[in-house]
Amino acid sequence: MRTKVILDVDTGIDDALAIAFLLGKKEVDVIGITTCFGNVTVQTATENTLNLLHLLGRDDIKVYPGADRPWSGREWIIGEHLHRIHGYNGIGNVELDRSLNEAEKITAWQFMAESARRYGDELMLICVGPLTNLANAIRLDKEAIASCQRITLMDGALTVSGNISPYAEANVYNDSEAAEYVLSSGIDVNMIGLDVTLQTIVTDRELGFWQTLNTLKSRKLFEIAAYYYFNEFKEVKGGALHDPLAVEAAVNPEIADDWLRINLTVDQEGVTRGRIHTTKELMSREHKNVSYALNVDADTFIKRFADTVSEVLK
Repeated sequence: MRTKVILDVDTGIDDALAIAFLLGKKEVDVIGITTCFGNVTVQTATENTLNLLHLLGRDDIKVYPGADRPWSGREWIIGEHLHRIHGYNGIGNVELDRSLNEAEKITAWQFMAESARRYGDELMLICVGPLTNLANAIRLDKEAIASCQRITLMDGALTVSGNISPYAEANVYNDSEAAEYVLSSGIDVNMIGLDVTLQTIVTDRELGFWQTLNTLKSRKLFEIAAYYYFNEFKEVKGGALHDPLAVEAAVNPEIADDWLRINLTVDQEGVTRGRIHTTKELMSREHKNVSYALNVDADTFIKRFADTVSEVLK
């Protein structure tokens, strides 16, 4: 029996690549994709996800919209820096044919909780955006979410600098309150942070093969990736496979060969807001609920990613 998977995204270019990668994983059954604010608004993330699924021939997968703002309640406004990174539509300004499907009516966190109650340890959650939807699902039914086989997060920067401030990784920073709630819940999670994603640098050498496939799917996805990794504004061509690495680590945790068992907290105020760290009191607790990846087999992962997505794009 294939493991059931829910992927939580804020689509986003690297989210788009993570979706394509997950769809190529024959050992799992993607039962739904949930969306959140982050790289774009939740409305744009939902539209991008529906349209990408349509492009990849997977209109059978349902999409569940989630949070449109952080737990603080502040309105989510897309900054110019996100337009530079992801384009004005979140997917490198690439136009995709519009899906005829509509988003589901129940919320992302309702779907997570209902699925956890239904499937228990047959279900994996992979969250590659702000943790607002997961936090809401835990608040809704903590026991059900705790029963999941594995929860994998693309969040954090523990031993390296952040990517939105010197202290913070963007997903944690974008909803530090929700991140704190998840990490302090006691529920076991695996975290893939910048510590390992920055080890997975992809170049046109790995992704150039997509162009030779010359299908609509391959042309569109390469255009999306090229905006993120190879556009004329980048001084260094290429970059890290943040969200796809979380997918790989969820399905194959052995890709990371050094996991630190730790308890973490999140700074909520001042210049260090969004910083993850531990304390003497937290580390004195017997149960450590976070497994934090510190090293990854980057070469194996990058080849697996490029080859798997190539099959999806044929």
